Amino acid sequence: MDEFYIARITTKGQVTVPLELRKALNVKEGDYILFEKKGPRVEIKKVLPPNDFEEFAKPIRERFQREGITPDDIEAAIKWARRAQGESKT
Repeated sequence: MDEFYIARITTKGQVTVPLELRKALNVKEGDYILFEKKGPRVEIKKVLPPNDFEEFAKPIRERFQREGITPDDIEAAIKWARRAQGESKT
């Protein structure tokens, strides 16, 4: 049976997860949740903390490989973001 919950989005794009859902997902302050878009729907899942960095990085590496993103692309994006951040401070 489907259950429905309503939450309001703040001006900062934040959403309070209703208490019933927090209990069902067993999430608390400081935990991370994943929003997975599936067509017009969104699934929310608790993100379990990785045991080590390799486990954490594996899905990121896999996505980069699928999308053809290279280490040079990442370095260029970091440099661009740092320049953009510096420009916004002036």
